[in-house]
Amino acid sequence: METMQGLVAYPNGDIQLETVSVPKIGENPYAPHDVLCEVEYCGICGSDIHRWKSDKTGVKTSPHKVVVGHEIVSVVKAVGKEVTTVKPGDRVVHEIVTFYCGRCPACLEGRFNICNTIPPMEGRAHFVTGGGFAKYTVWPEWQLHKLPDSIDPKSAVLMEPTAGSIHSVITRMGIKAGESVAILGPGARGLLMMQVCKAIGAGPIIMTGLERDVPTRLAMAKKLGCDYVINGEKEDVRQRIAEITGGIGVDAVLENTGSVEPIDESLDIVRKGGKVLWAGGGIRGGIVAPVDTYKIIVKEIDVHGEISQVPYDWKTAIHLVETGAVKLDELVTHTFPLKDWEQGFDLAATSPECLRVAIQL
Repeated sequence: METMQGLVAYPNGDIQLETVSVPKIGENPYAPHDVLCEVEYCGICGSDIHRWKSDKTGVKTSPHKVVVGHEIVSVVKAVGKEVTTVKPGDRVVHEIVTFYCGRCPACLEGRFNICNTIPPMEGRAHFVTGGGFAKYTVWPEWQLHKLPDSIDPKSAVLMEPTAGSIHSVITRMGIKAGESVAILGPGARGLLMMQVCKAIGAGPIIMTGLERDVPTRLAMAKKLGCDYVINGEKEDVRQRIAEITGGIGVDAVLENTGSVEPIDESLDIVRKGGKVLWAGGGIRGGIVAPVDTYKIIVKEIDVHGEISQVPYDWKTAIHLVETGAVKLDELVTHTFPLKDWEQGFDLAATSPECLRVAIQL
């Protein structure tokens, strides 16, 4: 039996590097449409970090012992006997929603990411059959997308978060050209959301952050085309946004912090009849925040959630990156080999100069 090193997550929250079996064509749930992929890079997501050393209270841990990692760039190594859409040698990125019933109300609407019959983690390959923090992984052909040659493979670890950002901005929120947007939280995901908003002509776009975000993250937001950046520890976010919008508030708020205060803040800075997305707490298994429902009621605010992506989001992500409307290269700031995974996780968890860490396989 062939073996490899893989970063394995356990239901109790432990993550460790250990020897695992190399998956085989024909011996997995995706056969005969299974694809054996040789992983080049896998990005460290905030959800990976929260399932590691931090306080795991409320954090959703892996339901099974499994190799984790879902921001995957790989090269096809071998294919199942009925695979027709990819071939050995193709470089691909990995759509993460791989299990769904296809018959429930959500699936019949094409919303496979929220299949009514399967819990979220049971629908994603990296919690069931294994993810990208190992040299090889298997995937169903329908959830693989060929990566254009013009896109740098290392940068493409951010293709999954880009698809997620499109899901938030376009699929869930329906943000339109000319609409004003406030993005709360300037991490890699916030910077991707900002670029998607820019690509579709939304504006003005406002990004908020903290003092520690000023040198790198908020500076990057400005460099990539954000109209206004606000240091929430030096300026009053509510007052500043009122000034920018003539006292009306923004059309849309994208909360991406996972903290309590921005939940209430989002209801204050959105205009009457506006829309709010609460997304940041998802990577921690959700947060509990007091909500003043009066604000939602009298302002008729539409509040949205989001999780993962649908196929449209992936097609659009590849198009926007390939055409240069969304830029990824400067957002992957650090790379580590798998053996140094703890150093990479530490950096991703603590450094304000770090936007995205890629593990190179």
